[in-house]
Amino acid sequence: MEKGGGNGFSLPSKEPKSSLKSSTKGKDDSNKGRKIHFESEGNLSKGGKGGGKSPMTKEPPPLELKIESELPQNAKPLMDCEAAQILQGIQDQMVLLSRDPTIKLPVSFDKGLQYAKTGARYTNPQSVGRVLEDLRKHGVSDGEISLIANVFPETADEAFALVPSLKSKARTLREPLKDILGELAKFKQPA
Repeated sequence: MEKGGGNGFSLPSKEPKSSLKSSTKGKDDSNKGRKIHFESEGNLSKGGKGGGKSPMTKEPPPLELKIESELPQNAKPLMDCEAAQILQGIQDQMVLLSRDPTIKLPVSFDKGLQYAKTGARYTNPQSVGRVLEDLRKHGVSDGEISLIANVFPETADEAFALVPSLKSKARTLREPLKDILGELAKFKQPA
């Protein structure tokens, strides 16, 4: 039985992160007609109403890029232009590969190649890689470098907005990033 007198609403929980309120129509326990509403910690401080922040509410930590932690240890994030170059090399070898009956490319190969080609913003992946290499000196990860290359931000502020995990390094990274983005613009593929 729920706290609050059986009126179908639960009192806000004392859990620090969120509260769950539910109401049911009828007396059965089926999910039919059940509404569930999550409220944030800031709303709990005002009795579940309103959207203001409590003085006890802390700012959330900056988002961290977790792509690399989900990849196998020997995997490396690629820029779209690198992926397009690799996949194009495989397609160029298709005549030789098709002779071997043990090698079968998935149907999605062509779609992957097309996606990589349309996303590729640079004509020379090696030169782009050398320019972006300087970001590693400032603690930027391979995944963040690939994101910067793939989204091609025009300004450092845009890069910080598109790759939130860079915000914690903004002080030391702003000037070098401006220079690097200027260099990358020279390698951009004409539209």
